[in-house]
Order: sequence, then structure tokens, then C-alpha cells
Amino acid sequence: MSNQEFTYNLKKLATIIIVWELISILSVVSVFYFLGYQSTSIGEHLAFRYPKLLLLELVVLPLLGLLLFQLNKLNLIFGKINENVRLSIFSSVSTVHVAIKYIFFRIALTTLVITIAQPFYGSKKVAGTVESLELVIALDISNSMNTRDIDKELTRLDIAKRAITQLINNLHGEKLGLTIFAGSAYVQLPVTNDYNAAKMFVNEIESGMISNQGTNISAALQTAMSMFSKAKVSKSIILVTDGENHEENPTVVYEALKESEIQICVLGIGTEQGGLVPNNPSRPELGYKQTAAGNPIQSKLDVNFIKQIADNTNGVGVVSSSAFPDLRMLLDKINHMKRTKMDDIEFNVSQSRYHISLFISLLFWILYLMWDRKFSDRLFKMKKI
Repeated sequence: MSNQEFTYNLKKLATIIIVWELISILSVVSVFYFLGYQSTSIGEHLAFRYPKLLLLELVVLPLLGLLLFQLNKLNLIFGKINENVRLSIFSSVSTVHVAIKYIFFRIALTTLVITIAQPFYGSKKVAGTVESLELVIALDISNSMNTRDIDKELTRLDIAKRAITQLINNLHGEKLGLTIFAGSAYVQLPVTNDYNAAKMFVNEIESGMISNQGTNISAALQTAMSMFSKAKVSKSIILVTDGENHEENPTVVYEALKESEIQICVLGIGTEQGGLVPNNPSRPELGYKQTAAGNPIQSKLDVNFIKQIADNTNGVGVVSSSAFPDLRMLLDKINHMKRTKMDDIEFNVSQSRYHISLFISLLFWILYLMWDRKFSDRLFKMKKI
């Protein structure tokens, strides 16, 4: 056997690798161009969810350098060993075998990187079902909501606004509207999907926005009902109040709500012990509101009235006497509300093609691991023939 059978022909190997890399680059670029990658024309295009991950291909450079370094190191070692020792102990090596293994490895690596980058090509129509729900929050801003019976630093209105913001943060696609009420009711924000705008409007609410004081629950519910769209979707009103109703019992409105199948949730804010109503909510030191007889007005949470609203509308009532209201029951009710299902909606969805490159990658990883000298030697002999 000649000396060449125990050393790798690095020059030949480098030539094979360079030629293969040029062919690979040209092939990949051609395929990408044919599939319209980064094309601005109209039509189907190749795209990647994580295109920057394609740069992982560069990992082949240090790996290739390591391969050539190790092979050169083996050549130096074998070159120092006596020929008789080499013939009796060591098997011959094959440059072709290494080249083929590298090609398998290279294809497996390239297709694995493409898989990781998540390729998309073309689109398909997918039938889906959409659940729709419109919510209108009716917030009580009457003078009694300025009472500080839950927290010395916060009014009922402050806590109610905190609860509404928390509620908005837990919504997922529902449309939302906002109305404020005292002795009368007004639309603060029409029904919208803009949650950021809703939170901004909530943050700006003050009790002084309505000069006509009192707590007109009937007007609040009627105004809330008028805010819903005419679309055939599920509708719900979330009433936030301390339960003090200064007007007539809204029996007529209850019936209208049930006929319209509008679902009701009531959030009561305050304590049953109650507290004094300040003349100026931001400066309680200026004194408290009094009756005509000169007695301080004591505002108390009316739990019974809140339960009455919920019972008469087949809704749910939640009472909170905490500065950080627990809305789990309310949110659970919203999540389980009857929602309108809109069927037969078609969506154009980009079609993922990662499975193709993944299959190719797995195939060549297996070939890389299983390829042995027998196959490469046969190929080498066939080449000589």
C-alpha cells in the first residue's frame, strides 16, 4: 500500500468542498429566486418567520476549519509512523469517504437552519368560528362615589376606576363601551376595540362631569342599551355602582333587558358601614355634605339593591369592600357568557413549509450517521472503472 492510503488528500478534499459549496449556494439562491423570496411583485412568495436565523449557516465555517485542522493533524501523525506499523495496525483512509460525509452533513445542516427559520410559501383558506361579545360599562359617578369608606386615601370612584382598568386588561377581543351616570346618564366612549383609549377615558372620569346629581340606575341602563350596535351579537352591561338608587325602581328597564337578551353584571363598590360624603372629593378637610336639617349624610353600600338588579335581570352581582377588588367571579362570568358564534368565516393563512426541509434534514442526518467506508469504497472503485 502507498503512503497516500494512510493520509488524507487535503488538496483534493478542499477542491471537492469548494465546488460543492459553489453548487449549493447557486442552487439555494436559484430556488429562493424562483419562489419569489424578497420579491415585491404580486403573487405567492417565499418568506421566513425568523429570517435572521438563516445566518446560522455561518456556523459551517468554524466547523469546516476544525475538520481540516483535525485531518491535517492525523496526516502528520501517520507520516511519522513506520510503514510496517501502519500496515499491520491501521486501516487505510479515504478522502472520498470524508467528502461524501461532509456533503451529507452540509445538506442536513442547511435544511435544518431553513426549518428553524420557519419557511412559509403560499396560503390556504381556513374555515373558522368567531365568538363575538359587546360590553358596555356603566359607571356611577354620583357624589356618594366620593366616599372614602374602603380606604382613607381612595374614594369609591378611585377604586371603581382601578377595577375597570383591571377588567379591561383581562379582555380578549370583546368590544367595549363606557357610559357615566349620576342623576342622568351620558355616553363617555362608544363601543370600540381600542382598549388603550378606553383606559384613558376611564382615567379622566371625575364626579364633577355630571352636574345633575343623584343615582339614576334606570337612565344608566337605558343609555347603555342604546350604545350597542345593531349587529346580531351577544351583549352585556357591567354596572359599577354603590347601589344607592335615588330614582324610581327600574322595573320597566329590567323587562327590556330580558327581552333584548342583554346580560347584566353588577359590581358593587363600598361598605355596609358606609362613610361621609365630602363636599370636595380632593379636599375632604373642607367638610361633608349635610341634610336640610344639618345632619351629615352617611352613604352606605346597598347590597340588597345590587342583588335585586342581578336577580331581576338573571344576571350576577359582585360586591367588593377592598381597595383592590377581586374580579375573578366577574371575569369568570364574562368568559362564560353566551356569545354569538359567527360560522363559515374564511381566513387566508400563510402555509408553513417547514416539514419539507425538516424531512430532508432528517434524511441526510441519517445518511451522515450511517454512511461507512464500504459504500464510499465501492463508489471510488466505480469511479476508477
